[in-house]
Amino acid sequence: MERDDPPCGHSGELMPEALRLRRTAAPLYRDVAAALERALHEGVWKAGERIPTEPELEHRFGASRGTIRQAIGELVRQGWLLRQAGRGTFVLGPSFESLERFFRYESLAGAPPLAPINRVLDQAIMPADADVAACFGVAVGTEVAWVRRLRCNGSEPFLLVDSFFPMGVWGVVRDADFTHHPLYNLFKNVYGQFVVGAEEFLRAGLATEEEAGLLGIAEKDPVIRIERDARSFEDRPIEFRRATGRADRFRYHARLR
Repeated sequence: MERDDPPCGHSGELMPEALRLRRTAAPLYRDVAAALERALHEGVWKAGERIPTEPELEHRFGASRGTIRQAIGELVRQGWLLRQAGRGTFVLGPSFESLERFFRYESLAGAPPLAPINRVLDQAIMPADADVAACFGVAVGTEVAWVRRLRCNGSEPFLLVDSFFPMGVWGVVRDADFTHHPLYNLFKNVYGQFVVGAEEFLRAGLATEEEAGLLGIAEKDPVIRIERDARSFEDRPIEFRRATGRADRFRYHARLR
């Protein structure tokens, strides 16, 4: 029979209900892992945040260091947590869906699904403008890296993407294949750069002469603009992105329940 321990740590201090240790017939480390997983589901620690240290968790649960390490290891294997040597254990964010996914082609009977191709048009080191500087927490004019890509369906372009990176990040990812999609999977799996959260802002606009030429539309045709501020652990900036897409290829869909 399952037994619930009181919602307190080893010394009697109160803890969030999500961290309540519910003892079962399973090994103790699995019950501790279950408590930690509930805490993650309920937002006790959010993506990018560091969870308490092993000694703190040992104290909270009244468990041995080995038990805590086994519990954390279980959640690392499941993709909930990431250990970083010398820094601690961090919460990994879910694979978020960008607003860019709403740039699509209407499905026609028998038409193949959209298989976007990214072309790298240019890259350079340049001074940060006001928006990029604010995102990275640096002064306007500070050097940042810039990569421009064009996303196409076959030979037809539909999304222009300008990505900016702090120089510390650029020093790690400069040799990445920026045609890769999705880019953040490459950053994570090859370069150890984790994007655990992002904010995106969408607005409508009119294409500039340069944008129109690259997207294959007329100047002042309607476009959709998406700005993204992507962050890693401890709120560290990874990328500031400006994406400009053809409005005729943008279709927003949301299911409301």
